[in-house]
Amino acid sequence: MAKDLNSRLIRHKVRKHCKGQVVVYTDEYSIYRGLKNMLKVKSHKTVTHSKYVYAIDDAHVNNCENRHSLLRPFLSIFRGVSKKNLNNYVKFFQYTLNNGLLWLQKALKLLFNKCTPNNT
Repeated sequence: MAKDLNSRLIRHKVRKHCKGQVVVYTDEYSIYRGLKNMLKVKSHKTVTHSKYVYAIDDAHVNNCENRHSLLRPFLSIFRGVSKKNLNNYVKFFQYTLNNGLLWLQKALKLLFNKCTPNNT
């Protein structure tokens, strides 16, 4: 979540969150230009939605668009989310999506481990 989405922010996110060299898949949005010049970016593969190109070999952004399309219905069950708390709701959504059907068991295990005193 960002107030001002721009190329500087994208580069910052790549430097902060990518470990080692990565292959970046994006659409043709101008904020992604120049990513291939970053040291952490092994290659940058782009699809051009404006020319009705949605996939070239393994280059597509369907997973990102799919996950984003699931966010709105997820948020609707809370009947309104304030901007102040939106990031927390998105983080929870991300956690459940990344952990699949076992998200609750994993969350409970994390909580239990934090609440149990260390016996060392």
